[in-house]
Amino acid sequence: MAPENKTIRTLGTLIRVGRALRDPEPATPDPAARVAGLGDAARRLGSRALDSARVQELGTQVQGLRASAAARADQRLEALISDARARRGQTPPDEVAALLARRRHEREEQQQRVRARAELLAHAGTPDERRVLTRVAAVTPWAGGEATTTLRYTQLLDDLAPQGGAVAEMAVHRALWGLAERRVLAVSPHGVVTAVSTLTAQPDALPGH
Repeated sequence: MAPENKTIRTLGTLIRVGRALRDPEPATPDPAARVAGLGDAARRLGSRALDSARVQELGTQVQGLRASAAARADQRLEALISDARARRGQTPPDEVAALLARRRHEREEQQQRVRARAELLAHAGTPDERRVLTRVAAVTPWAGGEATTTLRYTQLLDDLAPQGGAVAEMAVHRALWGLAERRVLAVSPHGVVTAVSTLTAQPDALPGH
């Protein structure tokens, strides 16, 4: 091999080594860390989506539309049964009448819960108050929620201010305090947050007050 070619190859090798030392390849992230990072990002996006006032409003509208659609379907069914029996000069059997009456009662209760939820959320004067009321409504049976567990003040903070920042927690606290002062929500001495179903009820003191 000619000396000049060997010199060129040596210089090329030195250049590549220099580049590698100056710009090292990024370390391959640990798969578990990547999965955890993606999970955290998904939770943050989900939290922002759920906290969106627009999403909350759409949820209320969807519940109302479902209740209205179910009511129209049941009313149509009742009309068809009544018309068919009337043409034959018959009245619906007792069991059919009882079933229709039960479905009518359930439908009216569902519509009442949808209206109660909408009325509860209508008390919100700020986006933070609406977030608080939406969370409380989710565990309030008469507002269409499921009473699977009690909602405590600390849990509300964890849900609405998951990062634990002082500003975010103060916003939740201020919203809750304002709603309690207006007798929309009550907080027991043990920190259980509930929605007030009557305007005559007195709210309990908030933690720290």
